Amino acid sequence: MIDLKKMSILIVDDMDNMCRSIRSMLKILDYGSNFRLAGNGKEALQILRQFSVDLAIIDWNMPVMTGIELLDNIRENKELRDMPVIMITAEANSEIVAEAAESDIDAYLLKPITVQALGTKIEKVIEKANNPPESIRLLKEVRNLIEAKKFDEAIPLCKKAIEADPRSSRPIRTMGEIFFKKEDIDLAERWFVKAAQMNHLDVYSFHHLGDIYLKRNDLDKAFRFYEKAMKISPRHVDRAINFGKVLLQKGKIDKAGTVFENAIRLSGNPMELREDIGTTCLNTGAFNAAIGQFETIHRQFPKRIDIMKKLAIAHESTSNHQEALSYLLKISEKDPEDFDVHLRLARIYVGMKQTFRAEEILQKLQRKDPENKEVQRLIAKNL
Repeated sequence: MIDLKKMSILIVDDMDNMCRSIRSMLKILDYGSNFRLAGNGKEALQILRQFSVDLAIIDWNMPVMTGIELLDNIRENKELRDMPVIMITAEANSEIVAEAAESDIDAYLLKPITVQALGTKIEKVIEKANNPPESIRLLKEVRNLIEAKKFDEAIPLCKKAIEADPRSSRPIRTMGEIFFKKEDIDLAERWFVKAAQMNHLDVYSFHHLGDIYLKRNDLDKAFRFYEKAMKISPRHVDRAINFGKVLLQKGKIDKAGTVFENAIRLSGNPMELREDIGTTCLNTGAFNAAIGQFETIHRQFPKRIDIMKKLAIAHESTSNHQEALSYLLKISEKDPEDFDVHLRLARIYVGMKQTFRAEEILQKLQRKDPENKEVQRLIAKNL
């Protein structure tokens, strides 16, 4: 049980005067006996790893790590995820409401904050934490069963949670999640559709419906649901990547590029994400987009042979033979035994009518693999 007067409170805001103002209000309310302050989500996580905290009051918009990114980290940590969180925001727009639903914000407060409003929110949040409604209690049990992959045990408990709070879309979308993880896509679809119909801001359900239709290769429906999810809440990296991939497959390369760049800005590991995006672009024939991603990586990691090879493939696919050659020659110097690289060099030389260079490489390749059909074809073409 959390004691209002004795609880430990973490206040997170990039404005130091706001942190101190909230702490002063809490002292007026006589709520909390221990206060810790952080200037962004990253600092807050360090505090949470070191100290016990009963309640976190977090600003929505912060540098380094935003309030929502911090909340995601809290909810993904088994030791922290049940901690009550109040989010502070300058405006109550639909994106914030959607994020609240998806990330399980316990409450949010609009600026400017008053002592009375802060006190009322805290009382409600702590009361709910100490005496959770039946549906919330059941959903926590369901969550544990899902994590243990005990899906058949989770289903009847989830049904009880639906009965306990029939007006909420959360237990209904949780049922969709169970069937999704059971790989029963048809039933998962049915539950997610129901949740989305109940709550037009249930971005979690729209996102998963996009995933379902992507699995079925129904790109039109996948596009429609990902687009809905992105309009409600564009800050989710995985959602943006999936949406971008659908856009690529539908030939909307420029729009996909915009979505990917937004995802990269949000990502904590942009180079890894750029590589994933670049590979996706390469595999779907968006070669110029792939070149843009791989060139950015190459500038930072100029010795990575795998990135140079992907750049060579992309340039070769756009008939930019000189650029492809420059990368392939660098790779051949570092790895003279790479058969594929030398085959690509030979193909480019044949295409450029550089017969003697092509012949020298092709003879070496033929000695290594006399039965290779592509080598035989290029030898015949080079005559």
